[in-house]
Amino acid sequence: MKNLKSVNVAAEFGPGTRFKSSQVPTGGHRSSRIAVLEELKQRLFDEKARTTSDEVSLSYLRRAAEEAASLAWATPYPLLVLPELFAEKAAEACLQSERQREIRERSQGIVALAV
Repeated sequence: MKNLKSVNVAAEFGPGTRFKSSQVPTGGHRSSRIAVLEELKQRLFDEKARTTSDEVSLSYLRRAAEEAASLAWATPYPLLVLPELFAEKAAEACLQSERQREIRERSQGIVALAV
């Protein structure tokens, strides 16, 4: 095994010292990631909305898509996570919409008596 000596070098930086950076500014990158996430969210919503004709169900689905996108954005890999989050949120939204429809149907008789 070789003996390695460490050498201490004093670094001197003056006010005019500049460093070259090969990093790309993230401003445009972030906005393009948001646009791609929005596009994926819209495609997932449209795909699921084709199977639903009820306006109330569509509003529940739209809210599910928004919630899923918000949660996905908070993860390190939002594009990877969004489809599964949306599937879970959409399933919950369909159940909630169905419960609301049943409640409306059951309560129509009561509402008719009140009028």
